Amino acid sequence: MNLDTFPSVLDRTIERSGMSLEHLQRRLSARGVRVSLSTLSYWRRGRTRPERPESMKAVSAMEDVLELPRGHLAELLPPRKPRGRWASRAGETRQPDVLWRDPTGLAAALSALEEPSPGTLTYLSIHDHHRLDSMRRDASTTVRMVLRAEADGVRSCVVLHRAEDGDTALPVVVAGSGCAVGRVRSQPGNRFVVSEILLDRTLSVGQTALVSYEVRWFGTVPALRYSRALRRAPRSYLVEVGFDRLAVPAECHAFTQGDAWAAERGGGRLRVGAFGGAHHLVSDPQEPIVGVRWVW
Repeated sequence: MNLDTFPSVLDRTIERSGMSLEHLQRRLSARGVRVSLSTLSYWRRGRTRPERPESMKAVSAMEDVLELPRGHLAELLPPRKPRGRWASRAGETRQPDVLWRDPTGLAAALSALEEPSPGTLTYLSIHDHHRLDSMRRDASTTVRMVLRAEADGVRSCVVLHRAEDGDTALPVVVAGSGCAVGRVRSQPGNRFVVSEILLDRTLSVGQTALVSYEVRWFGTVPALRYSRALRRAPRSYLVEVGFDRLAVPAECHAFTQGDAWAAERGGGRLRVGAFGGAHHLVSDPQEPIVGVRWVW
């Protein structure tokens, strides 16, 4: 019986070649094929498998780089899983290099905290309530998420938060309800904090969890926007900004971006209510970055 599988053959071949994943990534890049280190690691360990056209192009390039017969790795892949319109997007995970052009160490931090494999956890909804203080500075964000397990044994998720250039310190994540903060990886070089959120119980397929936590910011200058990079596409995303009643902006607008360097696309003007709040609700977000910008 042939027990070779795509991950076992890939792992064995990489070991035999003496190449590190970083070296393999560079060799693929030289051939015009972009693939993140975390994706290569997931393929090698069998946590995910190549399915999309660009992924299959990477598989073909790997066969050449690793000196395997053409089609040797591809033929080990099972038929692509049937997926509905939402399932295909909900199962996607946007890798760090797609959103932030692979800031140093971020993929390694995600791997170290054992982020759930793509397709094992659906984000049904995410609600960010971001607050500014009376000096117009970032103060805190309360995050509420409704999660559903698509596999047995889900017990955690991983969240990323990034300080602004002028912040005096990296953000601090504090558990609210339904969760605890586990391991944390702080990265001062790129201003990220990567945190493990431990659920209050281990989920089986179809079970849901409601978690909330707070992010505390250390802003020093008036903020001009708040945004979230949606690494896993939620069914709905609600961003709410609370301004101090003595420091209400002149205008407030929603926007989206394709990545952190892409031009902002307008999502419409938002009305600031009598109590200093504005919000923007997006169902099935089509862009990975959604936010609110304001003018003082």
